[in-house]
Amino acid sequence: MNTIALSFDIEDWFCVQNMKEIFPFKKWNLCELRVYESTNYILKTLNERNIKATFFVLGWVAERIPDLVLNIAKQGHEIATHGYSHTPINHMTRNEFQKDTEKSLSLLQDIVGRPIYGYRAPSFSITKNTLWALDILRELGIKYDSSINPIKHPEYGIVGFNQEIHFVNGILEVPLAASSLWGVEIPISGGGFFRLYPYWFFKMMLRKKSSNGHAVTYFHPWEFDSKQPKIKLPLSKKFRHYIGLEKNKNKFEKFLNDFEFVPICQLINGHLPLMISHEKGPKLDQEVIYLP
Repeated sequence: MNTIALSFDIEDWFCVQNMKEIFPFKKWNLCELRVYESTNYILKTLNERNIKATFFVLGWVAERIPDLVLNIAKQGHEIATHGYSHTPINHMTRNEFQKDTEKSLSLLQDIVGRPIYGYRAPSFSITKNTLWALDILRELGIKYDSSINPIKHPEYGIVGFNQEIHFVNGILEVPLAASSLWGVEIPISGGGFFRLYPYWFFKMMLRKKSSNGHAVTYFHPWEFDSKQPKIKLPLSKKFRHYIGLEKNKNKFEKFLNDFEFVPICQLINGHLPLMISHEKGPKLDQEVIYLP
């Protein structure tokens, strides 16, 4: 059984770490918002296939487009947090991280009218040096984290990290997917790696990984927006951000047709007292994914 958890990090094209030097947080209000249309493409594509997913929403985006967040929840998807300002945890103090997360949680919970239980760090920035963040997440009521990438990467990752769903510092950790190739763990979780790999290779490696249990995948709305502004970046950052954008919608739709998917809250059902509920939230007029 191939169990694939599908997730999306809801941020705009200028929020990414590759653009930080050109578009620091204080300049975001000057940028063209494109996340609404690209997220609606995701929602439409999922709805056509009756697929439910987890949406890690950036608080800054939720603050400006609350109707988008409410629409995601109304369509039966799980809402989780991606923090407020997309600042990597290693660039924040403990107090700054707590305030950033609290602000995001408050915004999202006010919009959907129910608690938020899932978290994903910007740029997968929970590493060996920032595991202290899990203690703060637990104190804020977060039940699970999906931030740790078990690969070698210059900016993130914990090589050799246990890919099974398990507790770390009192938080249920749901790592991103990696698969072994010639003795090396390579990322097969989505994002830029999905855009870079030939689809046949991504599909083969993901089937290999999920055949032995599960796999967690992720995408961003801007990865389906080939008409976003083209910014002059250093060669490596340009490659990472723009590679494969033109063909990504077609690859993504093949991907959706080739696998079956669940939201993360359903994947971890059994690890925590979680369930899919048919209760209706105070601001939601149809059945939604609910973690009691």
